[in-house]
Amino acid sequence: MSRVGVELAVTGVGVVSPWGDTAEAAAAAGGAAMPGADRWFDHRERLGPRGYKYLPAAAQYALAAARAALADGGRPDAVPADRRGLLLATGAGLASLFDAMDATVAGDGGAAHLSPATAPYFAVNVLGNRLAAELELKGFALTVATARTAAADALSTGALALAAGRCDTLVLAAAEEPLPAARGGGGEQGAAAFTLEPLAAARARGTRVHGTLRARSLFVPPSALRDSAGRERAAAHLTAALADLLLDPAGGPPVPVSPGLDLDRDRDRDLVFDPDPGLDPGLDLVLDLDESAVGEAVALAVAGAASGGGPRATGPRLAMPSGAPEIAHPPGTHRVGCLGPAFALAHAVTSPDGPDRLVVCATGAGHVALVRVSPARPSRLTTQEPSHAEVA
Repeated sequence: MSRVGVELAVTGVGVVSPWGDTAEAAAAAGGAAMPGADRWFDHRERLGPRGYKYLPAAAQYALAAARAALADGGRPDAVPADRRGLLLATGAGLASLFDAMDATVAGDGGAAHLSPATAPYFAVNVLGNRLAAELELKGFALTVATARTAAADALSTGALALAAGRCDTLVLAAAEEPLPAARGGGGEQGAAAFTLEPLAAARARGTRVHGTLRARSLFVPPSALRDSAGRERAAAHLTAALADLLLDPAGGPPVPVSPGLDLDRDRDRDLVFDPDPGLDPGLDLVLDLDESAVGEAVALAVAGAASGGGPRATGPRLAMPSGAPEIAHPPGTHRVGCLGPAFALAHAVTSPDGPDRLVVCATGAGHVALVRVSPARPSRLTTQEPSHAEVA
């Protein structure tokens, strides 16, 4: 069963990344933290000289990215404060702080030695509190913390909230901080923020629209993939979800996915495939999958949607910044952050001369998210709708 939301118009985009505060640079790095970049973000310069020192780093990044989205044209203040919503996506934004709190409580001094400045951040759902307060986002505030798919899942959730009339505009922020050394270190760093509203409302205000997003979130139980009947049922749901997003926004025939998928080589890489010059370019594709039965099922469904038989990989389209290959996530790495997909969405929607792009992410736990990005073109600013679905 599907639950339908509204198409999301993106009116502002903000990016904060150690690789640079542009969507292109951040997307090329895949959200990864920059080795040795300990002082790339100065909260005094980014946010102000007072009042931000004790905010967790991920909260600082989210606030800076949201301010950039407002400077880019986002106007949540165009509606009353109680009609503005906040969606905060993160996988490991507070992991280091949680570990430090646990160590303090387990020590000789116990909980009495917790810092009063950081103790309020005892739960992940308070990470966006300062952002909600500063922008007066009083309609609701939700935190989405699914590994890897959180940002894309937040889009689906936001579309449903708008369709249900819970708000008139949304701020969505995805923020991450590297994992502590005890958990293996590495991970992602930075934030992306989007100001969102229904396309019809943006048109009525005459505001600039970067593009539109249509999203679907699904759940594929790993246990359902243990037998052929379950795999067929999952494939049918995944294929239907892809077909829904591949329909041309103007209501025309399906647009083919650009070929270039090699299941063995590319299952765990953030890829944007170049189209075969001899075929209709269709959609560019960004894959963010892990080495799991769910990842394989999603990859097979995408391969089936690609135009032509036997698609072959053509490699990353976006050039990696200097040093990025050294921190690329190798196959098999457990990835909890959501910035890879978030930065891919930011780059796609701020590339007006680029093609539509399909961002696909999934995890072995069963979470699958699909987002189609259509950069602003007058003929394509229509009102097709995203939705949720579950594979039983």
